Amino acid sequence: MLKQMLVNSSVGQAALHLRDTVELHRAVHGQREALGCLANDILARHLLDRLCADGAIFVDVGCHIGSVLAGVARYSRPGRMIAVEAIPEKVVSLRRRFPDVEIHECAVGDHEGEVEFTIDLERSGFSSLDPALKDRIRSGRVIAVRLTTLDAILPHEGIDLIKIDVEGAELGVLRGAQALVAASRPVFMFESGPQEMEGFPNGALWQWFEDHDYDVVLPNRLAHFGPGMSRDIFLDSHRYPRHTTNYFGIPRERRDATRLRARALLGFD
Repeated sequence: MLKQMLVNSSVGQAALHLRDTVELHRAVHGQREALGCLANDILARHLLDRLCADGAIFVDVGCHIGSVLAGVARYSRPGRMIAVEAIPEKVVSLRRRFPDVEIHECAVGDHEGEVEFTIDLERSGFSSLDPALKDRIRSGRVIAVRLTTLDAILPHEGIDLIKIDVEGAELGVLRGAQALVAASRPVFMFESGPQEMEGFPNGALWQWFEDHDYDVVLPNRLAHFGPGMSRDIFLDSHRYPRHTTNYFGIPRERRDATRLRARALLGFD
């Protein structure tokens, strides 16, 4: 509860920075193989907070307690922020702490309906639509939630940046966003880990981006030249020691502009 209260404050942002510093220190002096993945994830968050174009729309899918919303509001100047969160208690808290953000209480995928959603009571950030989750956790609760699509709840134009973190169901979210992707061609930052949800394999996730003329890029490659990740490289990046947890999907026609913006954000000449 205290973490939720502090997240939208200068103290909360400082605490996140301190946490990142401590985790990097531990990796340097402990599990060095994980250092690259950790550094990329920290870099991804730094870029995400600052990448949205001025006056454009930022969308946070899988909002959790709102730490990403707080970072984007603090370091960027979006014209509108929209969040999606499936857990009712979190939605109540988010609406109280972020009154200027449009918050949708639902899960999103590639169709409309009602689905079971498993809440991990020990680590609520890992809650998921994945039916197999309840067999992997020690303490959980299953609730019924509304499932809809991004195309049904979001404007189709004016969206610049979308973050997706839905614990394995990212491909379903993308499949339900065909109209807005065609109209806005947004940049995505999305999570992809080694634990695959049935029906949403990592190879198919990469293929969605390829089919829609996007490059998949590691955070530490966003500010640099070079091709996007091939399917084989993307899949290999999920093996231990992983390259990252968070990837960027960049429309190929926006690759140069995004690279230049990332370079400026990172202080490159």
